Amino acid sequence: MKKVMSKGFNNTDWLKYINNIETMPSMKDACTRYEKDLVSIISKNRKFKEPPVLMLSGGVDSMMLGTVLKKHFDLKQSFSFASVLDTKDIIQSQKSAKSLGVNNKLIVIPFDEIVENLHLARGKNIETVNSLLCYLIFKLGLQKAKVKNVDVLNGDGADTLLGSLKSFMYIDTPYIMKKYNVSKDTARTACKILFYSIATNPNIKRATSASPLIHMAAEENDCNAILPFKHKDVLEWVNRLPYSFANLKGYPKNKHLHKEFISYMGDYDNSQERTVMQIGTGIYDKLKDYLNTTYKTKTPNAAVKQLVSTSSTLPI
Repeated sequence: MKKVMSKGFNNTDWLKYINNIETMPSMKDACTRYEKDLVSIISKNRKFKEPPVLMLSGGVDSMMLGTVLKKHFDLKQSFSFASVLDTKDIIQSQKSAKSLGVNNKLIVIPFDEIVENLHLARGKNIETVNSLLCYLIFKLGLQKAKVKNVDVLNGDGADTLLGSLKSFMYIDTPYIMKKYNVSKDTARTACKILFYSIATNPNIKRATSASPLIHMAAEENDCNAILPFKHKDVLEWVNRLPYSFANLKGYPKNKHLHKEFISYMGDYDNSQERTVMQIGTGIYDKLKDYLNTTYKTKTPNAAVKQLVSTSSTLPI
């Protein structure tokens, strides 16, 4: 083990401090520890003897899990859920499955089917449109996949653990640039101000994360969801690496832990980027508009609250 200090962080006090109390591993040593930790988390949370299945989004996180499952848990089957076809992440998920040498079944849940099944969310602890869509896509997707009594792996949780919030914070940049005719830097600054104003506002109630809903959807389909990246007690050390995604401020072309881990695990395609399920397809906005129109509320999330109320009925 040797001390590793990225050139871009020579003057960063916190990293110097961390280096003083914990020796930084080399990239190879970090990948070795990462593999060991992921195998341990998955092993301890399995409930079924059959090989697990993987929810393959086309992003780097699910691909990382795929390499571990292929090597240690005899992965054979993956599924990709989509409401809109031929998106970049769907195309990438099929490419990732081919690279892993596993089957991939694309499960399509069109918008009309989501609307027809909104009643399934009644009585559930769902507060936002994003959470509503997440729950329905996973629940309906697993039903269509016809999988039961199997462990289902999902990459949820890596967004905060591995730093992708640093890029997701700016996801509305193109929209702001176009709407207000401002430069990219100005739009990014606006996104950042909004992000932190929301994050630090004590009067805003934090929405329920997607993880419990994924677990719920899996259990309702007689499956067991395993979300390795949610185990921050085991994987928090990743955030302290100078070559982790979180500290490289975005998704650079140069080497970093995520891409190196995939390559470390075998001769796999590592061209994946960070993805959010069906972001950019318009499915979220379409559902927001439908809920606002149907429930006649000021905000889509207010409509979600009406929907999930057990006494609520769909307006005629």
